[in-house]
Amino acid sequence: MYLPSSHRPRRRPALTAAAALGLLIATAGIARPTAASAATQDNPPAVPTTLRTSPVTSCDGATIVGDTDLYLYANVSDPDGGTLGADFLLTRHDGESGDAIAEAQVSAASGTRAVYLVRKDKLEAAAGGSLTEFDWKVRATDSDRTSDWSTVCHFSFDPTHPGTPVITEPGASTVGHPLSIAVSAPGGGTVPTGYRYQLNGGAPVNVSADASGNATLTVTPTSSTNVLSVTSLSAGGNYGETATIYIISAPPSTNQADGDLTGDDIPDLLTVGARNGLPSGLWLAPGTGDGHVSTSPTDIGVNGGGRNSHGSPSDFDGSTVITGRFTGGAEQDVLVYFPSGTYAGSGVVVKGNGDGSPLNPVSGNTINIYGGSLQDVYGNNPLQLANAGTTSGRDTGFPDLIGISGDSANGYALNLYASGFNAGLFFPVTLNATTPDGTANWNDWTVATTQLPTPGGGGSTAMFLWNKSTGELDLWEDLAADPETGDLTYTAYPVATGWHTGAAVTLQAADADGDGVPDLRAVSEAGTVTTDLFTDLSGSAPATVTRITGTLTAS
Repeated sequence: MYLPSSHRPRRRPALTAAAALGLLIATAGIARPTAASAATQDNPPAVPTTLRTSPVTSCDGATIVGDTDLYLYANVSDPDGGTLGADFLLTRHDGESGDAIAEAQVSAASGTRAVYLVRKDKLEAAAGGSLTEFDWKVRATDSDRTSDWSTVCHFSFDPTHPGTPVITEPGASTVGHPLSIAVSAPGGGTVPTGYRYQLNGGAPVNVSADASGNATLTVTPTSSTNVLSVTSLSAGGNYGETATIYIISAPPSTNQADGDLTGDDIPDLLTVGARNGLPSGLWLAPGTGDGHVSTSPTDIGVNGGGRNSHGSPSDFDGSTVITGRFTGGAEQDVLVYFPSGTYAGSGVVVKGNGDGSPLNPVSGNTINIYGGSLQDVYGNNPLQLANAGTTSGRDTGFPDLIGISGDSANGYALNLYASGFNAGLFFPVTLNATTPDGTANWNDWTVATTQLPTPGGGGSTAMFLWNKSTGELDLWEDLAADPETGDLTYTAYPVATGWHTGAAVTLQAADADGDGVPDLRAVSEAGTVTTDLFTDLSGSAPATVTRITGTLTAS
C-alpha cells in the first residue's frame, strides 16, 4: 500500500563511529574523558634531587671518603605518584662517559628517597690502590617515561692504608709536664696526612701532618712509666699501622698540688667503692683543670690497703679517704680512716706514687693509725676527718687533721688533730667553735677541706660545712687554731642555701678550676659527680655558682 510521503516513517541518519561510541558511553553512565584528565594520566617523573651520601660527601667533589661502603641517596617524585625506578650510575671521573663502575635500578615510592649501596670492593677495584675521584648521577622512570639525569656529583675514594710511623725517642720528661714528640712518615708507601695517638690508653687525639708526613705530638706523662701508641692515618681517615714506645718520666721535683694524685698540679677526685655506683676499691678520676673530672675512673686501690699479705680492693669498704702529704714527701698520699665497723677508729696512710698509678701498700709504704689514738677526752673516735694542713701552726712537716667527734651524752665537738713530728702521729684538741648556725650540734654537719697556696709559699686551710637536713652550706677560710687553748679563727662565707638538702652524697673540696677559690664536689650513691664552682664570695650573701655534672663509670 502506498502512503503519501507525509505519512511515511522517517529514517534515522546513520551514526558515525565516534557518535556511536558517545551514545554507548552515555547509555552505560560512563563519564566522558576530559582534556584535563587525559593530560594527567602519564607525566614523566621529575629529575631526582637532594643527592647525598653516607659517609657524607660534598657534591662538588671536595670530600675524600675512606675505605668503606658508600650509600648513595636521591629524592624521587612523579606527578602521577606510584612506585618509581631510580637508575644510579657511578663512573670514574677520568673514565669514558657511561663506563659504569656500578649501576643499578632500585625502587622507591614517589616523594621518598631512593637508596643504593656501593660496596667498598667495587670502589677498591676501580681505584686500583690510589686516591681516585668518582662521578655519580641518578634518573627516575615510571616504566613508560624517564626523567633527565640529575646533577652529577663527585667524591674521591681513598683505599690506601699507611705503614708504621717513626717515633723519635723523646728527651728527659717529668710527670705532669708537657712533652713534645716528633713523628715522621714510614719509609715507603702512602704518606700519612695525620696521626692518632693515645697515652696510657687515654682518650685518642688526632694531629695533622705536613706534606712530608711529619707531625709533632704534645703529651703530658701521668706516670713514671708511660705507653705512647701512634697510628698513621690516610687522607680518607683510614687507619694504618701503629708504633708504640715507652716513656720513662721523673717524679715532680716540687710538692704536688693539694688533691693532685696524677702529677699535673690539678686536683683529682678520689672516692671509695662499694658505694657511689662503683665496685670495691679506691677510684681515681683525674681532674681536667676546668672543674670537670674524667668519668672513667681507675682503681688505684686494686692492691688493697696493706692490712695483710692478701690485699684486696674490698679492704677499703666502709672507709673514708683524704689526700695530703702525710708522709712528708712531695707526692700526695692517701689516708684511709674507718669511722665505724670492725676497724672503727683506726686507719692507714698509704704513700702515693705521684703519677696516678695503683698504690703499692708494701712495707715502708704504709703507716698505721692505731685504734684509739684519735679518741677525744670522752673516748670517742672521730666521726669525720679532713686534712687541716698547717692549721695548728706547729710546722712539723706533716699536715694536721680536723674532724668531728662526740656522743649523745657528752655532746659533739669540732676537733683539731695536731700533727706530731712523725708521720701518722696526731694529738686531739677540742676546739672552742660553734657551728655556722650558732649551736654545738656538730653531728648535724659534714666538713670537707682543701689547701690553698698563700703568697710567699706555705698554704692555708679552707673548710666547707654542710648541714644535710637544712641544705645550708658555709665556707671557712684561713683556719688557724691554738692547740693549747683550742681557739679557732677563720673568715666565714655563707656560700649557699638549699644545697643538696637531704641528699646522700660524699663531699670533696678542691680548687677544681684553679682560680684560687675553693670549690665543692658531691658524689651521689648512683655515681653522679656534681662540681660546684664558686665565685664572688661574700660575708653576707650566697656566692655565685657554676655547676658541672657527670657520672662515674668503672673502667
